[in-house]
Amino acid sequence: MGCDSQDVVVMGGGPAGSTTSTVLAQQGCRVELFERERFPRFHIGESLIPETYWALKRLNMLSKMQQSHFVKKYSVQFVNSRAEESAPFYFWDNKPHECSQTWQVVRSEFDLMMLNNAREHGVCVHEGTRVFDVLFEGHRAVGVTVRNEDGSFRDVRAKVVVDASGQNGLISNRLRLRVWDPVLNKGAIWTYWEGAYRDTGRDEGATLVLQTPDRKGWFWYIPQHDT
Repeated sequence: MGCDSQDVVVMGGGPAGSTTSTVLAQQGCRVELFERERFPRFHIGESLIPETYWALKRLNMLSKMQQSHFVKKYSVQFVNSRAEESAPFYFWDNKPHECSQTWQVVRSEFDLMMLNNAREHGVCVHEGTRVFDVLFEGHRAVGVTVRNEDGSFRDVRAKVVVDASGQNGLISNRLRLRVWDPVLNKGAIWTYWEGAYRDTGRDEGATLVLQTPDRKGWFWYIPQHDT
């Protein structure tokens, strides 16, 4: 079992992990990121909001997004429980700025773009590498033990350990910090439809938010570039 040392270790290679590691690398930190899966990998959650523009700009991702084939999103529209449609809410009308056009992304592609962008900024990225344990000295996380694809283990120590493992919540579970909100005890069901209807022009990429007839739920309708 080897032992390395970094300024920062990041657990998780999704948007949170890639964003954090990129920003830290831009400031000159030595960052090592561990992701248990290999990208591209499927993930749900496709619709960006306009204010992500500023984070993408800071990460030097804007030009990549502008050159991508992701559906451009200019607005959102609501449909109530009586099937009455609101007027489209165009972001530009509220804030006339380039940031008012955002994107509907395919997460497998978007997350890979973000992870590769972290690499380009000097982050040492390991895919297919699971964080097996978090190393503590007292109440302070000082590194991780990782398991490589070949089954070998190694310790990586760091001044800071960032938990961007999403629902896995490695550190929060270890320290029993997670508190469930009983009011937000909700569930979601999702699926995809090929060739589904969409509007035309600048409404083609709109997110639709539709309330269910009983007014106890809603669903999102999010268009993708692959029909």
